[in-house]
Amino acid sequence: MRKLLPYSYYGSDRDEQQLFFSELRPVAIISQSVGLLSWFVAAMMLAASGQTLQATVLFGLPGMLLSLLISLRAPSVKALVVSGIIGTTSTAFAFRLLTAYCPDPTFWVLPVGTVLTLSAAPIFGGMLNYIGAAVGVWAILTIGNFPARPGELSFNLSLLVMGSSFAMAIYLHAYFLNLRVRSHSARRELAEIAYKDVVTGLFNRRKFTLEARRAQQLPSQHPLFFLMIDIDDFKKINDTLGHDAGDEVLIHTAAVIGRLGMGHLSGRLGGEEFGVLFHGDAADALDFAAALLDGVRAATHPPRTVSIGIAEFDKDSDLSVSYKRADEALYLAKRHGKNRYVLAGAIQAAA
Repeated sequence: MRKLLPYSYYGSDRDEQQLFFSELRPVAIISQSVGLLSWFVAAMMLAASGQTLQATVLFGLPGMLLSLLISLRAPSVKALVVSGIIGTTSTAFAFRLLTAYCPDPTFWVLPVGTVLTLSAAPIFGGMLNYIGAAVGVWAILTIGNFPARPGELSFNLSLLVMGSSFAMAIYLHAYFLNLRVRSHSARRELAEIAYKDVVTGLFNRRKFTLEARRAQQLPSQHPLFFLMIDIDDFKKINDTLGHDAGDEVLIHTAAVIGRLGMGHLSGRLGGEEFGVLFHGDAADALDFAAALLDGVRAATHPPRTVSIGIAEFDKDSDLSVSYKRADEALYLAKRHGKNRYVLAGAIQAAA
């Protein structure tokens, strides 16, 4: 239960709320539709039995229709919570009005309350919201209409039935909520495995490519530059010092890229290559590249260097065009002594 405390109302973060919304919305719509249909059938059956129904039996109908409309047009899980509270309480009120026309109205309090509280268990994304709605359902149905009198055996048995169903409904709600939380955690872990590099923690090539292609579709007020970053003499590091030392260099280099490139798309493209999609003009991109050269040397012991190829990001061509231009610039940086960056044929060495 402690793990579910952050979910007392809606969920612990926006991603989870969005997941809950996508899962709860169809359940809410179906449950509210079934409740509305059941009430309509019950009203028809009472009318067919010879009961003369007054217009007051329709007082619960607007609430049921409103809750269904909110669920159909809900933009978020918070709207679904409002819909659920209105739906469960108005349905309870609608059935309470119908029981007045039954020969033994108190006989229907327990089954109707049990069905409503149990059927509402999967709808709510927060524990406190659900408990409040369930308490409201039982209050609407039982106040002034409780089967039997205090002290009688039937009264005690009715309390037992009501308490047991309420406890079971709370358990089912917690069970469904726990399933959703665990499902979200599993999806998040799978996303990290699928999109993050296990050594450096940066985006892997797949995720970097997906985000770069998305950037091609988005309007931008600033030009974009693609930086391809390669650790110099990385094979020699692995061959002479071992792969553990190579991983350390990768981790420190990635940390510098992540820190200096915060707010810009960055990732490990494979091996000792990294990529950054920089938002800014050419001068800013060159300053950023220079800062990377200095940052990597300062972060590695003994100091290691990187070479950087820079190309303006072409939003109108295939992603491979920008990759190729940056790769050609990187080749020039390597050819002219490493530990430098190249943009459009202009070679810049580290200070």
